[in-house]
Amino acid sequence: MGEHRRDIDIAVIGAGVLGLATVDSLARRGADVVCFDGRVPGSGLSGGLTRTFRHRHDEERHVALAVEGRAGFAAWERRSGRVLIGDEGAVYAGMGPADVKGLALHGVPHYFAPSARQDEIFPVLAPVDGPLLVDPGAGAIRAKHTISALAGWAGDRIVQADIHSVTVPRDGQGVEVQTTEAIYRARHVVIAAGTEVPRLAAGVGFDIPLEARLHVRPHFRVREDAAGKTLPCWVDRTGAYGETVYGSPIGDTGKYVVGLIGTDVDIPFGPDGALPPGSSTEDQARRVISYVRRAMPGLDPEPVGVRVCVMTKLPGGSDALRAWHTDGVTAVAGHNLFKMAPVLGELLADSAQNNRLPEKLAEAGAGSLVAS
Repeated sequence: MGEHRRDIDIAVIGAGVLGLATVDSLARRGADVVCFDGRVPGSGLSGGLTRTFRHRHDEERHVALAVEGRAGFAAWERRSGRVLIGDEGAVYAGMGPADVKGLALHGVPHYFAPSARQDEIFPVLAPVDGPLLVDPGAGAIRAKHTISALAGWAGDRIVQADIHSVTVPRDGQGVEVQTTEAIYRARHVVIAAGTEVPRLAAGVGFDIPLEARLHVRPHFRVREDAAGKTLPCWVDRTGAYGETVYGSPIGDTGKYVVGLIGTDVDIPFGPDGALPPGSSTEDQARRVISYVRRAMPGLDPEPVGVRVCVMTKLPGGSDALRAWHTDGVTAVAGHNLFKMAPVLGELLADSAQNNRLPEKLAEAGAGSLVAS
């Protein structure tokens, strides 16, 4: 080891849910791993109180990953002794038989409920035409509890340091990670750093077309007549009430979060942190409030809070997932990946240990494997 650097086996960049899941998997295998992040664990894309765990995806391969992710969450629950996914289930409006092929293929329990059962299934809703798709094994992820458990298991493997760059050194020995605290040389680096993935991965030759956007999620209080009732996660693709949305209960707080779905709803967020001239997140919030007022009378339409979060998207669609690999480096990016964190953590750990992208990860998105 040179006096100017520290040699390690595996470096994981990013202490969000994917990075921490990767660290946990490697640590349980006895690997020498260090996790780097300049912020408190879970402060980036993994921030907030809740996420929706759902099995349904357009890609059947993603359904398979979600099934494995659900089993992984159950294992985390047993280890932590805490509920990490509630039993609320998920309900969809605007879905038909073609939308559940992946669920059927992978044996995920689901059913279509007639509109006559709407009040029983989701008591805060205004009338919705057509049947509702129910995924009883879905539920609201307790995001902070999940991050807390993973960070606790990682312990002092987490180093709070900003990452300047990831590069292949001139001598070709390992991968160099420049941080604010020290220079590290690793045998393998996993980049799971959210919005920072394109910048950091560019140092080893990856051109990652990841786009960052601001997304608004107002929180609403459940009215007294619906208080205490189980409210499922919600996806409305009908547009009958003016918007397509998703929603989720926030644990047992008596609050419910709603956000917009669509290609035109989020605001591009530049690498310099600037919004396009004339744009405002208030427009998103007003649209959500208008939807809740019309479609969800069981919620008080005056928000009691709001989270403005950064979302990342790839060209492949709203649930796109891709991984990139070259000798000594694996990078991962996508959208709505929290629910798949347990299985993705195992796959990224495999990649780090074997210096090869696992087949499941290579197949998760078209053109995933990139060699240089």
